[in-house]
Amino acid sequence: MCFCYALAAALLALLWQFLIVTFNYGGNWSALFCTGAGARVPPELEADTYRFETGGYDGQFYRYVAHDPFFTKGYDSFQDGAHMRYRRILLPLAAWLLAAGQAPLVDTGYFAAVLLAVALGAWFLGRYAVLHGRHPAWGLVFVALPATLISLDRMTVDIALLTCCAAAAWYARRDASVRLWFALALAVLARETGALLIAAACLHALWRRQFRRAVLLATSVLPAFLWFQFLSAQLPHSPRAATSFFPNWLLKRPVVGIVEKMFRPESYPLEPALLLVARGADVLALAGLLLAFALALWRLLRRQLDFETFASLAFVGLLALISTPGYWADINGWGRVIAPLPFFVALPAMARGPLLLWLPLVLIDLRLGIQFGSQALGILRGLF
Repeated sequence: MCFCYALAAALLALLWQFLIVTFNYGGNWSALFCTGAGARVPPELEADTYRFETGGYDGQFYRYVAHDPFFTKGYDSFQDGAHMRYRRILLPLAAWLLAAGQAPLVDTGYFAAVLLAVALGAWFLGRYAVLHGRHPAWGLVFVALPATLISLDRMTVDIALLTCCAAAAWYARRDASVRLWFALALAVLARETGALLIAAACLHALWRRQFRRAVLLATSVLPAFLWFQFLSAQLPHSPRAATSFFPNWLLKRPVVGIVEKMFRPESYPLEPALLLVARGADVLALAGLLLAFALALWRLLRRQLDFETFASLAFVGLLALISTPGYWADINGWGRVIAPLPFFVALPAMARGPLLLWLPLVLIDLRLGIQFGSQALGILRGLF
């Protein structure tokens, strides 16, 4: 049954993308990579690339990584930060492998890799639900998670990390140390913040006095370490800000930035009534994130120290360190980077926990739903 719902989740995601591309982008699937009008594009990809006058997004750069994962075409020169983009190799490499390295098929392979991540995430979440006496249809919730929605819309790599989060939660519950090791190793290759999952798993093992397990899980960082060393040897020297493991929006004024942004929400070129709705939704989404922060601490105080609690606390630490107010202006940015926090906070609700645990995800999705309103309107116009 879990497989059926995982397949249904992937088909739902594909249907949404198909409708968006058909009715909003003239059938050009490359629009999902969000390439800006002024962006430099490799000559081989230029002809088929859909461009946005309003600016591009990160998906365009991960597309180039997928086309050139081993630096044979020089596509790293088209990146805005090659060290950073190439560190997140898991999803682009999966795309390249699904395309068997054939350049004309890599874009299709990328779309397939994203849908595969959706299916796997839904499968793991469904298995997790069944373990706690819930129906496997709960796996479909994976499609509605913030990082999933943003990745489907903009081809970012965060869905791969979220899939690893679901896998880690499932294997941690089953005490499957070796499979958990692989989930953690892949998480860091999906995105650097996956290292927080390793820290959480090791602390959980130490809390349970499973010292050998903690040492084993700590070694799951080695594949990423070796890949990062390979990148250092392959990529030319760049300014420290471009190669540092820690971005410049960390370690300035802990927690202050998100609170400031709640009182000074972003302004948009909208009619007054619509502007009020958008800004109100921004505030609610940030409030939902702070609620997830509080709920994670609440579980700690209640000494509900399972893997999910340690994982949520690890991302609480990340939230506290993201202190630049400007970082919280765009939900497409923070909504995917910090996505594991509300995800791990909500998981205990599967085990008959309070429904309040779902509220952070609901508030964040509410803001994303408003963002997708224009796309939905384009689909409705096309259909009717």
